[in-house]
Amino acid sequence: MSYFDDAKNLVGHAKTLFQKIKQTYDESLNEQKVNPSLLIDIKNLMENLRSALDFTAHGIFDKYGDKSYTGNIYFPYAWKDLDIVGYRSRNIIEKIPGLANSRPDIAVKIESYQYFSNPANIWLPTFMDLNNENKHQRLTPQVRRETKQLNIKSGGASMLLGQGASIRIGGGASIRIGNAIIQGGQTIDVNNPAEITGQATQEVISWISFHFSSNNEAVIPFLNNALVGIEKIVNELSTI
Repeated sequence: MSYFDDAKNLVGHAKTLFQKIKQTYDESLNEQKVNPSLLIDIKNLMENLRSALDFTAHGIFDKYGDKSYTGNIYFPYAWKDLDIVGYRSRNIIEKIPGLANSRPDIAVKIESYQYFSNPANIWLPTFMDLNNENKHQRLTPQVRRETKQLNIKSGGASMLLGQGASIRIGGGASIRIGNAIIQGGQTIDVNNPAEITGQATQEVISWISFHFSSNNEAVIPFLNNALVGIEKIVNELSTI
């Protein structure tokens, strides 16, 4: 079995584990606390994906690298404050020794995955930072955040109030929304829905998520971006 096969198997395992994480994540939201198994699964998922990147780098090294090198092989990446000039001047591509000389086209391909080539790739240095934190510290705890919105609808018209916003209507005033009237003498916010005359619906929507405490990244969207991004890298580089 090649390094590329190992990388693809790790990605496949990560995809299965991600489904479990989403289920445990939802259970933790309902319980309003982080299930310890969720932290363990997140740590394992991230370590498996990091290993998939490094196995891919090793597979490339075996085909095109400098065989006189006997040290460790890692996937090259630019940290957040490093632009393409700094990346090249620091010769970071030599994390795969000899590649730049034997296959400069692959070296350029690897540059295309860096955040300086596409802002959407900011997940890569963020992923590396989080992975290093989880390896060298205790598991990173997640913070639960809840944001509410009040949505009032009537006759095709609507009014939306976010967390922290409010409307105070004086005693002699009123607000018409579609086929409904909000009478005066009341203050409306997410915790105090309106008293309405006429046909209308209003609902309080709670947006709830867990975030990594060290960088405020929302857990599930971030893990999904990392999984999709790393699967793309592995699949593309394994065919070169």
